[in-house]
Amino acid sequence: MELIMQINGAVNNFVWGPPGLTLLVGTGIYLTFLLGLPQLRYFFPALAEVFSFREKGEDDKSISAFAAMATALAATVGTGNVAGVATALHLGGPGALVWMLISAFFGMCTKFAEITLAIHYRKKDEHGDWRGGSMYVLEYGLGEWGGKWKHVGKVLAVLFALFVLMASWGMGAAVQANSVAEVLFMGWNVDHLYSGIMMAAFVGLVIVGGLTSLSRVTVIIVPFMVVFYTVSVSILLISHWAQIPAVIIEALRMAFNPEPAVVAGGVAGWGVMEAVQRGIARGVFSNEAGMGSAPMAYVTADGPHPVQMGFYGIFEVFLDTFIICTITGLAILVTGTMTYYPELTGAQLALQSFEIAMGTIGKYILSIGLLLFATTTILGWYWYAETAVTYLFGVRIKPVMKLLLIAMIIVGASGSQLVDASGNEYLNNIWSISDTLNGLMAFPNLIGLLLLSLTLRRIVKDYDAQKAHSAPEKKPRSKEWKKLLLVSACAAVVPLGLITFGGSSRNVVRQYDVSLQTVMENGRLVLGVDDSFPPMSFIGADGELVGADIDIAREVCSRMGVECVARPIEWKNKENELDSRKVDCVGSMPLVPQSMDKMILSEAYIKNNLVFVVRGDSSVMWLRDLQGKVLGMQAGSTTYDDFKAADNISKGVTVVLLKDNMTVLKDVKEGRLDAGLVDSLAACYFIRSNNERYFILPDTLSEEGLALGFRIDDRELRDRVQKILREMKADGTLRKISQKWFKSDIMIVR
Repeated sequence: MELIMQINGAVNNFVWGPPGLTLLVGTGIYLTFLLGLPQLRYFFPALAEVFSFREKGEDDKSISAFAAMATALAATVGTGNVAGVATALHLGGPGALVWMLISAFFGMCTKFAEITLAIHYRKKDEHGDWRGGSMYVLEYGLGEWGGKWKHVGKVLAVLFALFVLMASWGMGAAVQANSVAEVLFMGWNVDHLYSGIMMAAFVGLVIVGGLTSLSRVTVIIVPFMVVFYTVSVSILLISHWAQIPAVIIEALRMAFNPEPAVVAGGVAGWGVMEAVQRGIARGVFSNEAGMGSAPMAYVTADGPHPVQMGFYGIFEVFLDTFIICTITGLAILVTGTMTYYPELTGAQLALQSFEIAMGTIGKYILSIGLLLFATTTILGWYWYAETAVTYLFGVRIKPVMKLLLIAMIIVGASGSQLVDASGNEYLNNIWSISDTLNGLMAFPNLIGLLLLSLTLRRIVKDYDAQKAHSAPEKKPRSKEWKKLLLVSACAAVVPLGLITFGGSSRNVVRQYDVSLQTVMENGRLVLGVDDSFPPMSFIGADGELVGADIDIAREVCSRMGVECVARPIEWKNKENELDSRKVDCVGSMPLVPQSMDKMILSEAYIKNNLVFVVRGDSSVMWLRDLQGKVLGMQAGSTTYDDFKAADNISKGVTVVLLKDNMTVLKDVKEGRLDAGLVDSLAACYFIRSNNERYFILPDTLSEEGLALGFRIDDRELRDRVQKILREMKADGTLRKISQKWFKSDIMIVR
């Protein structure tokens, strides 16, 4: 399997790298000028055609043009419109969104061309159903030339059909089913296997009726999901309208600025080449222009002229990329999620954007959108798989293909349960291979478009001539417009209702937790420390704050892209320092119930004990020897509470409360105290720094972890810092800091 994935990686880099993307965009540019900018001169006629809702003809084996477009959109508008856009922005920066739109402009012409040719060369199968697509264009289009071209066309057609069939099982079924299962598990705790069974049952009920059943479902679900998602994101953008102009200007600047851009807290090194490659790749992946998939749906429609059916391709790319992908990108950029969470990518980045803007309800709204996107993609790719199987093996194999598709849905949804312990890796491999197959589909399709480009130009000129000399025939309007209006109204009401009754809005979110946003906007994080707690935090020889806590805080801030400000605080008033917002967090907070009642804490990053320290000449050897002795400890800490709770020790002991641990230890040194109850970290540092002999009694009072403390409501900031601490543990940074201050690795972060 490792060898297969290595080969797949090399092919994938070629397909989705500069060679493949140059062919994709180059074909679009060539056809744009060859056909006289059809995406511009046919744009408004395309809108009129799409919303004309033409009644289908007498042929009961065909469907309406609008239903065909809904079926194609079911496959095209998918998780790539969310996860793909987020990935492009993460890897290529804001400029990737601009290049995504530039490539989509030429992609409108490419999809127009492939649909037009597919309609021109479509055929009927043994059951009387219309079949078409790139395989038919290649076989019959190049076959018209005779000679060797007939064989070349057949070979390319078979390759295309094989790529489609294999991609439909992977990208069309398994990967999408896994996406749905993940959303249901994360949002509603539904088991992956149950999700797979439910999806398989739903898809099975739809596809058992063939194209007619499929189109009836897609004309309802697709408009609903498009309107639902568009309205949801529009609400988010309206709440951030003031940031939109600046975001657009920045995206344009970074799209064409040859100097790599570095954004505080974001990904460093965003350059124009990275923006170009990522934007074009994810744009093509989303709108599928040039891949040859959509024509397989459009050939099933009853249309007046191949060019008029091509109009639907122009509209499809416009809706997919210029509308849906654009608003997705803007939603991520205006919320500042890439700055606050630079490590996130894909759907997680988009989900975080919605949660920042709308609160928890925003995450659920996007989850519903992703659920619809992935489910409809399975339905759309089913038809592509059936078309490929019919071309390769005939109509008798269709039932077998349907069973295989349903099986792949279950395997995809619950791969980790049904396959083995490495099920997640297995699904990642399916995604990667399917991504490569998607790209490979484009090569025979683009070869056919280029070779048959003059035929395509004749078809376009024929349409222009007909249009110039006679008015196009107008067919009766179907009742689909009424259905579309009702579905769209319902889809628009749902997100409004969820936001209204969910009680979440951007303002509510900001009221409860703006901790991370505030730190990022201020450009600094203020750490409050006890400046007399070596080696964690203390005043060094140069008069500056130093220590393990200081080094940890500086590294955390560096990774957040903000300035680190360490500030000494009066330890007994640490809660007041936090509540008055003089500091953003407090270092070396004991992880005990008393602390957790007043603040939220990170995971403990180091262990600390309360130990009894005596001079080397002291008569105190055991805890029982403390009876009648004077014991010092730090005031305003949990040490006194822990000591008083130990009744068997505290009785008969005179307690003196002092300013800090170091004052306690100095008084022990000078004989003013018989013993000191201090933190083990401070005790070890003090003993190591002095020439005199000291003993630590064998019995300790308690063991506790030290953590970073935050205000009760500052969970966003706490979670972000906690994530960085884990990254520092994983990459060895915490180990280096520990070696510096403790001569060994004693950090306990997971």
